[in-house]
Amino acid sequence: MAAQSMSKKTGQQPRVWALLGPHRGDNNQILALAEALGLPFEEKRLEFNQLRRLQPALLGATLASVEAKARAQLEGEPPEITISTGHRSVPVVRELKRRSGGRTRSVHLGYPRISPRHFDLVVPTPEYPVPDAPNVMRIPFALTPHGAREVDQADRELVNAYPQPRRLLLIGGPTLYWRLPVKRMMRAVHTLLRNTAWQGGSVIAVGSPRTPLPVLTAVRQMLESSSTPFLFAPIEGPPGYPALLEAADEIFVTADSVAMAADAVSTGKPVGFVAIEPSLLGQVVMAVMDRLRPKKRLFPRDLRFFWGALREEGYWGTLTAPTESDPPDYAELVAERVRQLFEPPLRPAKAGRGNGRPKRSNPAGRGRARPPVRLAED
Repeated sequence: MAAQSMSKKTGQQPRVWALLGPHRGDNNQILALAEALGLPFEEKRLEFNQLRRLQPALLGATLASVEAKARAQLEGEPPEITISTGHRSVPVVRELKRRSGGRTRSVHLGYPRISPRHFDLVVPTPEYPVPDAPNVMRIPFALTPHGAREVDQADRELVNAYPQPRRLLLIGGPTLYWRLPVKRMMRAVHTLLRNTAWQGGSVIAVGSPRTPLPVLTAVRQMLESSSTPFLFAPIEGPPGYPALLEAADEIFVTADSVAMAADAVSTGKPVGFVAIEPSLLGQVVMAVMDRLRPKKRLFPRDLRFFWGALREEGYWGTLTAPTESDPPDYAELVAERVRQLFEPPLRPAKAGRGNGRPKRSNPAGRGRARPPVRLAED
């Protein structure tokens, strides 16, 4: 194909653009795949204007929703591969592909909010209402780069000073249809403190940019009032997030966070999920849509299908019974599928991030609809 022919002519590897946006979890997925490809890549940080509020189908192929200062980095010859996520990047990807005359191979992670036919590969997780298509590769949880991240030695020493087993609590925040009540978080922390009192060790807690301040305050006060060794880690560190994942013996995640769930499960360590509750909007929407369209996903995403997939794949645990698993390296599986977009298939310039685990061509199955599930009480 054109991209491979050009690379042979120039003697250069195909160029890869990682189209980054405002959300850390989204960017981590993009970087995980870019690193797994084993090819040099450029990070393009996109900033958007008010046109970002329009749906991708209305905007079409255009850079009009990109701020002028960020648009400049997209000038010139488009790359051979784009990696994107989030609906805001979709018009940009389509415009780059148009400018390349169709030469650019576009890979989108998640839900583009338009038909998959506009991309060469779409990689959704189970919560998104993406229709089946030959170019859709489904995976049970989001890609994560943290297994390949180097841990700062100072961070490692800081966390390792806390006694084992270390129970790491990753705290997310409310989403469109779900909320994270303070009382539920207090019950979760109480359970972890009780288990630690019985079995020894320590508790480490860290929030995210989405975590409401009242939740963080309540968690910290409860930890401070206990006699259990604990670390309430700053969101931006130190210690850094990779050090926390590395040092943890068990990891507990609020069920709202798809990205942190992926980080936790990818470690292969015992993982438990903290139940969340439907918001008032969520209660209304689910009551109506589950009656009108039973077993169909809510727009723009339905976390119940994500939880169902984790259970089906054997990755779901609770506060009192965390589950240990051995997931394959999904980033490497997706990277191999991306290489197959070229003829002959691309080979990485360096070794990929495969971890020697068994690999499946489509580990999450054919995208069959799973019935909505609700979280059981912890």
